[in-house]
Amino acid sequence: MKKLILTILIGLFALELSHAQEDPPTPLNLPPIAVQSLFAESVRNEQFNDALTYGRWLINYRPKQMEDNPNYRGDRNFRRMIDVYSGIAAQQSDPSLREAYVDSALIMFDRAIAIFDEDEIDHYQWKFNRARFIQSNQRDIENGRILTMEEYNALFELDPQRFIESGDGYFIMYLVSEKVTNGFRDEAIRIMNEAQPISPPNVVEFFQETREDLFSDPDERIEFITEQLDDANPEQRLEIMTELFDLYGQVGNREMQEEMARNLYEAERNYDNVMRMAEYAENRGNYRDAIRYFREALDFAANDNQRSRLNNRLSGAYFQLDDLQQARTFARRAIQQDPSWGEPLIQMASIYARAVTQCTDGTLERTDKVVYWLVIDYLERAASVDRSVTNRAQRDIASYRGVTPTAEEKFYMNWENGDSINVGGNLRSCYEWIAESTTVR
Repeated sequence: MKKLILTILIGLFALELSHAQEDPPTPLNLPPIAVQSLFAESVRNEQFNDALTYGRWLINYRPKQMEDNPNYRGDRNFRRMIDVYSGIAAQQSDPSLREAYVDSALIMFDRAIAIFDEDEIDHYQWKFNRARFIQSNQRDIENGRILTMEEYNALFELDPQRFIESGDGYFIMYLVSEKVTNGFRDEAIRIMNEAQPISPPNVVEFFQETREDLFSDPDERIEFITEQLDDANPEQRLEIMTELFDLYGQVGNREMQEEMARNLYEAERNYDNVMRMAEYAENRGNYRDAIRYFREALDFAANDNQRSRLNNRLSGAYFQLDDLQQARTFARRAIQQDPSWGEPLIQMASIYARAVTQCTDGTLERTDKVVYWLVIDYLERAASVDRSVTNRAQRDIASYRGVTPTAEEKFYMNWENGDSINVGGNLRSCYEWIAESTTVR
């Protein structure tokens, strides 16, 4: 039935073209220029049935040129005929008739591309418009959804850059989505790999999300992106190695994770790559290497916030090596760079508490206990400036209060509450480097 209707609708073209050498009569025996005028007016007024009569004659017998009309644009008539067939299709309640008129519109696209050369019309744009027409009329075209995907695929192969830029990336994302949905995963991956280097950020982000969905299993994704390393450009290699570092961490392959971290560090020295090496060394307890990398990262820090965090990490690494004076140096820098952050203040408290352990070998004298008042000073300061550490600081304060000098010890030493007392060599020679004061309480 559908093919029969098509014959009724467009068979006239073939019949008339077979007599193309003859001078056929114009509709209503009007001059060709009048036919053109009536056709354009009928389309403009959406009088599609009238327009059909004039338009058929024009595209068959005046497809490119018209006498006495030097500004004649035959390609515009094909565009108008597409509007005519689309308009008539929209008026049909019978699905077969609607499909037939849609097919007739598609024939107009094909005929225009066949008749006009590249220097007369933009073939790519006509093919693109054809693909969009198919997408918009999928329900009235056999296998319309698959055909849309194939049309967009052909356009991507024809001019990748132009296709990617169309619709702010909508069409390349649509194509990839359809490839995935219809089971063409390898083709979707190939298209994304080819398109990504010339795609805008929103499209690249879409590609990344799509890949994550395609390769949710870490082992499978490792295999997939490792295969891309050899053909990747330098920027892509960095992105792939960064992802491999994270993936190897997920699967517990520490050896390969370290290799990726080192490869990234050697490929490009920046904050992220240096920090990756520092953190890897820190996590493995290799604090001397961690210190070296944290110090290097300071050269790449962008602001005081980053510098404060780095200095606190350096303090922590020196603390693990029992180098308390260096630990204090970097904790103080961290405090100076971000006075509202409580972590380095807690770090200072830990440093001075460790100083007591180093000095006493486990036996506390009255003078040793004084240092814990200084420890509490830093904990109270941390709780007052940073709510995020308040609970931890208060728990530590409660613990250290139990080892501060007792009332009897304060009486024996003639210490009165509120008195200022120096924490330094006056208590023990091993505290000389501290050189701070606290308050008897």
